[in-house]
Amino acid sequence: MHLKAIHANSVVIFENVTYDTLRGNSGALHGKKVAVVRVALCDNSVSSAEQIQNWIGRYCELYGYSVSFRTFLSPDSFSANKETFETVFCGFGGGTGFLAARALRERDRNCKIILIDDTPEYAIRSVRLHCTDFILRPVDFRKVVRSMQLAGRQSV
Repeated sequence: MHLKAIHANSVVIFENVTYDTLRGNSGALHGKKVAVVRVALCDNSVSSAEQIQNWIGRYCELYGYSVSFRTFLSPDSFSANKETFETVFCGFGGGTGFLAARALRERDRNCKIILIDDTPEYAIRSVRLHCTDFILRPVDFRKVVRSMQLAGRQSV
């Protein structure tokens, strides 16, 4: 396991994105490991992205994960960004969303992609991209939970 970064006298971030405290005192994290999930939310709608972010946050709170979000409201801004994410919810819709997911898969073979669309035709295409899951709109909490669980299983 290789170290990515060391935060002075408190937290070490490992490559598998697990935190473990090194403090000798009894802090909130002392002796506990907290998984950190880096999630990108890609959606044309601000309200839809916010709702999905709230559901992912709720899921992570329930299961003891720490999560960091990055929201992209256009395919261009997402394509221009070269950050890596553990999980990407790609809901730009139609061919645009599929092309964004395909470009992501070409540059990152390990990312868990959850494709979101309102037409089932893209469910079949998502299999070819080796997406973790496909969510048919309307999105709800139950579907987000299932996708997050599938993404977690692929990490192991």
